[in-house]
Amino acid sequence: MNGSASTCYPVSSTSSFSHECLKQNRQLLTLLTEAERAIDHDHDIASTYLNQAIALLAIENHSEGSQRIHKGGLARWQISRVDEFINEHLDHCIRTTELAALLGLSVSHFSHAFKQTTGMTPLMYVAAKRVEAAERYMLCSAHPLSEIALSLGFCDQSHFCRVFRRETGLSPQTWRKLHTANTSPQAELTATSTPQSALVGSTL
Repeated sequence: MNGSASTCYPVSSTSSFSHECLKQNRQLLTLLTEAERAIDHDHDIASTYLNQAIALLAIENHSEGSQRIHKGGLARWQISRVDEFINEHLDHCIRTTELAALLGLSVSHFSHAFKQTTGMTPLMYVAAKRVEAAERYMLCSAHPLSEIALSLGFCDQSHFCRVFRRETGLSPQTWRKLHTANTSPQAELTATSTPQSALVGSTL
């Protein structure tokens, strides 16, 4: 099992599709790598990772013939501006109306153009950004999930767990256990850090 198993079938020459393709490749490679690490000591966890990899490949195959190149999407600078706003306000409720107003667009126009560009609705995109920030924060701190959830704009821990599982296929507890099992006690040293350190995210 190695990285060569990671595949993605190109469906468009646009930057948004290329970004999604690279993201899927990284997710698949991560799943296969973690499955390989776990297979000797925990078959259940290894099986979970493999099932997630299979599901990801199924999604790629399903979307291969359904995605199309659309005109009227957002420009890269507009997506960057939205990303910057989201990253600075992850600890608050972020509404589609706010994002549309940020670019001077109507909600309907913004929502349509945003989905054409990213493949996600604005609210789904915000949720994915929150999960990415939560992953980074869980790797560098030992704060409880309830505190992380509130610090990143989730209603409560239950809401956080539902969204996290939807985005990653794993519960936050399982994800944290798998990704911190082989690390040094650095998380213990940074347990008192503030959540804002995890809010700096990447842009498209």
